[in-house]
Amino acid sequence: MPATGSNSFTSYRLSIRSCADGFSFSVLNVLDGSVVQTDRFPVFERAAATDVLRQALRKPYLMDYRFQSAELVVEGPATIVPLEHFNKSDMLAIYRLCFPGHQASVADMQYQILSSLEAVMIFSLDSDILRIVQECYPDVRVCCADAQQLEQFAAQQEKRPAPEDVEQRNIYVRFDEQRFFIAVFRRDKLQYAASQDAANDNDRAFLLLGIWKALELHPQKDALHLEGTTKDLKKTLAEYILNID
Repeated sequence: MPATGSNSFTSYRLSIRSCADGFSFSVLNVLDGSVVQTDRFPVFERAAATDVLRQALRKPYLMDYRFQSAELVVEGPATIVPLEHFNKSDMLAIYRLCFPGHQASVADMQYQILSSLEAVMIFSLDSDILRIVQECYPDVRVCCADAQQLEQFAAQQEKRPAPEDVEQRNIYVRFDEQRFFIAVFRRDKLQYAASQDAANDNDRAFLLLGIWKALELHPQKDALHLEGTTKDLKKTLAEYILNID
């Protein structure tokens, strides 16, 4: 069911997001990136995920758009390795080392190259989920939500040029409902990136300050840039960190 027909000359992009509690579909206008339509398909039992996805892909409205491309965005545990040390045959071993509590097979392993950062993001995607999407959209592009977020942070960092003698590091954090993603840059070089599960402000503050201490970040010189935070969390962090925006 490749949804390519439309009465409109406007082209669209389909973004399917896969996460622990279900799937979300977003139809985006290719010209300006605006969201035209969204739909949410919750999964209450993981064993039923494939059935929910099949039903979602049969929604009649998908045929109303001319999709120029389709992407499958995976939310979940991911780890990053330097591009020079990346080897496909090592992906499963690295993933199991980083996330021992998550089940994955060789067929589930995925990677996304971030050439501008000279790094590779390794993540997993149920091979049955990918197969079902490919039945409708054979050329679907698989990508990692953390990789997309990291590229956004890198773009922000490029807008903050610093003289060679400045040692300040920029720390970017985006909070979602159940987790947060953090990346640390010094000038245009990525020094650290990771995601953490954290569903409340107490856990977020504890984990973030723990990372800050482990990386020996400076509470006065280094700058923290927050997205999706609450006023209470920002207030708590301001007790320990001077430069927050």
